[in-house]
Parts: sequence; structure tokens; C-alpha cells
Amino acid sequence: MIVENLFALISILPLPFWGAMLLFPRAGLTRRMVTSPWPFIVLGAVHALLLVAALATAAPAELGLSAVAIRSALGQRWGFLALWSHILILDLFAGIWIFRDAGYWRVRPAPYLLATLFAGPLGLALYLYLRQRHERHDPVRNLN
Repeated sequence: MIVENLFALISILPLPFWGAMLLFPRAGLTRRMVTSPWPFIVLGAVHALLLVAALATAAPAELGLSAVAIRSALGQRWGFLALWSHILILDLFAGIWIFRDAGYWRVRPAPYLLATLFAGPLGLALYLYLRQRHERHDPVRNLN
């Protein structure tokens, strides 16, 4: 039961950021949210706690670097939660980067944010492809 509740909590924590970027992209609160390091500090601490719990409850055979050991460790409840938080945090990081970078290029970020929210790396890849096309026409390349 605790794992299900933690799964729900971890899944909900990034949603205010996604909602703000998608629904209120010009709001001052959204700007403050996407420029603050605190969400990642908090989410990183949650991830670290889950990772410690996963390592503490893993059997010694699950602590190797082989594919079998990692699959076994991630298949446990704490390992799964650590992996899930890792995925959500990196997707949020990519989404915030897209949101901030799109302002420089004057690109509407919503389609890429939705793709990143639901398909992670695919949304980032689509945005990077679009960005590359815009960069060709800009004499000053932004290494962001």
C-alpha cells in the first residue's frame, strides 16, 4: 500500500510544472517555477531516498552491474519507484529546458512539451530537430 501511495505522489509532484508551462506560459509564477532550482533539489532528494531504500532492500546478488542484476533490482518495489522518479525528473528537466529555450527561438513549446510529457525522449528529439532547423538561419548559435 505504501508503494502505491508513493507511486501516486511521485507521479503527481511534477504535474504543476507541466500544467503551468502548458496552460499559463506567460504567467510570472510559471517563469519563477521554471527558473528555480528548488523543484530539482526536492525531487532529487526524493529520488536519493528511493535509491537508498532500493539499495538497502536489494539482495546481494542484485547489486551487480550486469543486465540481470540491474533488471532484478529495478523489478523490486523500491527499485521501481527509484527508476520511475528518475524518469519523471529527467522528463521534467527536458520539458523545462524546452520551455526556456523555445522563448529564445520564438517557438511555441506546447506541442513539444506534450510530446516530452507523454513520450519523454521523443519530444526532446522533435524539439531538437526543430531547433537545429532554426539555428541554420541564425548567425549567432546559442549553446544552451
